[in-house]
Amino acid sequence: MKNILFPTDFSEISLNAFAYAMAYAQKLEATLIVYHSYHEDTSVDEKTQTIYDKIDIDNFRNKKDKFPPFEKLIKASKKGNLKVKYIVDQGVFVNSLFKYVAKRDDKIEIIIMGTRNTGNSSLFNIFMETDTIKILEEIDKPVIAVPARAKFDGELNNLMFLVDYRNEEIIPLEKLTKIAKEFSAQLHVVHFDLAHGESITPLMNKFKENLTVKYKKTKFISIDSINLKGSLTEYCQKNEIDMVCLLNQERNLYQRLFSFSLAEDLINHIDIPVMAIYLK
Repeated sequence: MKNILFPTDFSEISLNAFAYAMAYAQKLEATLIVYHSYHEDTSVDEKTQTIYDKIDIDNFRNKKDKFPPFEKLIKASKKGNLKVKYIVDQGVFVNSLFKYVAKRDDKIEIIIMGTRNTGNSSLFNIFMETDTIKILEEIDKPVIAVPARAKFDGELNNLMFLVDYRNEEIIPLEKLTKIAKEFSAQLHVVHFDLAHGESITPLMNKFKENLTVKYKKTKFISIDSINLKGSLTEYCQKNEIDMVCLLNQERNLYQRLFSFSLAEDLINHIDIPVMAIYLK
């Protein structure tokens, strides 16, 4: 059974991301696991406190209650039924989330969460912190960060994967290929050539030959560029990219892309979700 994990802090940004995650789960007929963790010594905003009062947060797990804001969105959805499971843990968010995933009671395939383009309080920004990268290394799950204004109609028509044509990118690309197949999406495998040296074609051809998962709607593209962000934004807009996928890996050329700067550019200007795939 497919399970999608949706961590939430009950913010408006989280509610928007839930609509995205809900459509994603419905499309794949997956169970959406809505996860929240709280700590008694941590103050919360008025909106979150209102949610706590409605569901009696201290006794939530025993009562097997539901989250009212999300139930309202589910009932309003016209995309079909949604299999949903609510989980509440007590403790620091990052630590509790790791423990939950590590228990493997629910086999999580992907994590979807909301993000804002400013500030440091969103869950996505938590995932950018050094300590949490260590957690991602352990749970090894792709993370989709959904911008505040992003909308999802249940279709992913164009997926973009940034590559440097390294062998370690093959397995993540093959995993992404399976997602592209499920959505019948066009998969854009794009390399931005910043060195302007020898032809990248031989390296690209060797990379393609090593792929064991084939998909006819995949195209490999190499783009000469002196302005990486500008070229990336232009390509996304021209090709109506629905999601940008990249590795969060120190040795990869695109490690620097998975930064607040790029995320803010994508989120602030073209509102495209970013999928980060962790790789050692």
